[in-house]
Amino acid sequence: MKLLFDFLPIVVFFAAYKFAGIYWATGAAVAVAAGQIIVLRVLRRPVDKTQWFNLALLGGLGGLTIALHDERFIMWKPSLINWAFAIAFAFSLFGRASLTERMLGAQLVLPRPVWRRLTWAWVGFFMLSGALNAYVAFVYEVSPHGLGAQEQVIYQQVAVDDQAYATGVHGKTLADLSAQQRTELSVLAPAARQAAYLQKLHRDLWVNFKLFGLLGMTLLFALAQGVYVSRHLAPAAEPRESAA
Repeated sequence: MKLLFDFLPIVVFFAAYKFAGIYWATGAAVAVAAGQIIVLRVLRRPVDKTQWFNLALLGGLGGLTIALHDERFIMWKPSLINWAFAIAFAFSLFGRASLTERMLGAQLVLPRPVWRRLTWAWVGFFMLSGALNAYVAFVYEVSPHGLGAQEQVIYQQVAVDDQAYATGVHGKTLADLSAQQRTELSVLAPAARQAAYLQKLHRDLWVNFKLFGLLGMTLLFALAQGVYVSRHLAPAAEPRESAA
């Protein structure tokens, strides 16, 4: 439940993106992250330092994304927060108890070497998650040659058809575009229109990866750790037989 609560801003970001685009989605994610902390404070529940850090990072990068109209800032957020967690978990190994033991030690009794292995596993997972996000966001390219049949048709149409461009790139009818967008559209070369469509497809890919890819990886990794931990738990004491 804690994991799902922490992923709520990502789910909201995904839903808002599908309906209103990346800038509204960014604002919605910041609002939800702030709302989560407000609710916890009203209910007098503890607020983790990770939640404050997530809000600060999301608010900073999200604010830059909206103010500068540059989606690259918010696309860095999953990588930066995963790498920050990796560093924090790694440094905790030099203290009296690792972060994993401090978070779960009250519920689980495990040998110290097991706690260390669990912590190193999370370090590797966070590093990998951050690297995968960076690859999808900034290295991977959507190529015209890799498009499906329907996407290939739209790719050809956006170069010459204003309505196809408005729908394919902005998800709106031509009449719903702002005056500035219609002005920019009128001077765009065919190659620039097609490049904008590929950029939109790449953004869709990243948003889907951010929710389904990273969330799915985290759930599977947590389950795998649960299986590993179960092998090292002490068996429960058998109840004594009542005297005859």
